[in-house]
Amino acid sequence: MKSDPAKNADITADTDSLQTNLTPFSLLSRTFASLAYRDFVFLWFGQITHAGALWMDMVGRPLLVLAVTGSPIHLGLVMATRTVPTIGFGVLAGVAADSLNRRTVLLITKIVAFGLGTMFAMLIVSGRVELWHIYVFTFLRGATMAFDQPARRAMVPSIVPIHLVTNAMALSNGSVQMMRILGAGGAGVIIALGGLKAVFITIAAFYALAVVSTWLLQVKDHKREGYQGVRQVGIDLVQGMRFAWNNVTVRGILVISAGYFGFGITFMTVFGPLFATQVLGIGQSGFGYMMSAAGIGGVIGAFLLASLNPRRRGLIILAMLASVGLLLIIFSASTYSDSVTLVFLIVSILGVSTSAFLPIINSVLLESAPENMRGRVVGLLSLDRGMTTLGGALAGFLAAVMGPQPAQMIFGLGCIITALAMYKLYPAVRRID
Repeated sequence: MKSDPAKNADITADTDSLQTNLTPFSLLSRTFASLAYRDFVFLWFGQITHAGALWMDMVGRPLLVLAVTGSPIHLGLVMATRTVPTIGFGVLAGVAADSLNRRTVLLITKIVAFGLGTMFAMLIVSGRVELWHIYVFTFLRGATMAFDQPARRAMVPSIVPIHLVTNAMALSNGSVQMMRILGAGGAGVIIALGGLKAVFITIAAFYALAVVSTWLLQVKDHKREGYQGVRQVGIDLVQGMRFAWNNVTVRGILVISAGYFGFGITFMTVFGPLFATQVLGIGQSGFGYMMSAAGIGGVIGAFLLASLNPRRRGLIILAMLASVGLLLIIFSASTYSDSVTLVFLIVSILGVSTSAFLPIINSVLLESAPENMRGRVVGLLSLDRGMTTLGGALAGFLAAVMGPQPAQMIFGLGCIITALAMYKLYPAVRRID
C-alpha cells in the first residue's frame, strides 16, 4: 500500500483511458483507487465504525425520545440539539484542524465519543435515563462530531493525490451509506431481539473500534503555525471567514449546503421516525429498515460517483439538491397509499441522490482551499449544519400542527427552491468543474 502521496505527485488522471477502459477489473480499480493508500484504509475503516455507531444512534435516539415522551416536538428539539454545538464549535474545530495535529484532534474526538456512548448505554441499561439525560448527551455528542469532521476531511488531501479527493470522499460516503444498511437495519433487528438498550451497548462497541483504527494512522503532519493563544484563534477564524467570503466557489457551495441541511436532512432526523411510527404503522424496527432502504440507494450512488469521478460538479450538486426535494414530496404523497413497498422503493431512490451530494460538496471545498486553510473551510460547513437545528425544530412543530405528510412536502419544496434560485442567481456555481 502507498502511504505518502507526496512521492506520487507525478500521478495524473488520464481521463481518456478511464473512459475507454471499462473492463470489470479496471472499473473496480477506479472505484476503489484511494484504498491503495495505507492511511486512507485506516481513516476509511474508522469512518465505517463511526458511521455504524452513528446510524444505530439515528435509529435508536429518536425512538428513545418517542418512548420517553411520545412528543414530535421533543423529537424535533432533541434532533436539533445534536447540531447546536456545530454552530458554536464547528468553526473553532476548523481552526483546531489547521493549527493542531489533525490525527491527534481526530483521536481525541473518537475517545470522547466512546466515553459518552458508554456512559449513555449504562444509563439506559440501568433504567435511569430521563429526558434531560437525552438532551445533555445529544449536545455533548454533537460537540465531538463538530471537531471530528474538519480534522478527518482536511486530512484526505494529505493522504491521497488531489485528483483522487472526490473518489476518496465518495468512498467515505459509501461507507456511511453501507453502514446505514447494516447499522440502521441491524438496529431494527437488535431492537426486535434485545430492545433499545441493546442498540446503545452496540453503539459504544463501535466507537471503541473507531478509536483503534484512528490510533493506527501514520499521517504526516501538515505545515502549520501551531497554537498561538486565544487571540490568534480569533484571527484565524476571521481569516477563514474572509477567505470563504471572497472565494465565489466556496461561498456558493456553503449557501447550497445550507439549503440541504435546512430542508433535506430533516427527513432522517425528524420525519422518518414520525412516518414509521405514526403514519405507516411499521413501528420502531420498521424505521430501521426504512433507513436501510435509503442506505441501499446510498451505496449505489456513492460507488457510482467513486467510479465516475465526474466533472461539471456544480451542475451535479444543483441537480442532486432539486432531486432530493422532488423525491421528498413524492415520498410524502406515497404514504397516503397502502403500499409500504412503494414507500421503501422511493426511499431507496432518495438515498442515491443524497449520497452524491455531500462528497462533491466536500471535495470542491477542499480543492478550493490551500492546505493550511482546509480545516477552517470545511469547518464553515458547521454553520450550514446549524440550519439543521432550525430545520429540525421547525419540522417538529409543523408536523405537530399539520401532520407529517404536508410538513414534509413543504420541506421538499424548500430544497427545490434553493436549487433553482442558486442556478438562476449564482452562475459561478454552474461553472464549477
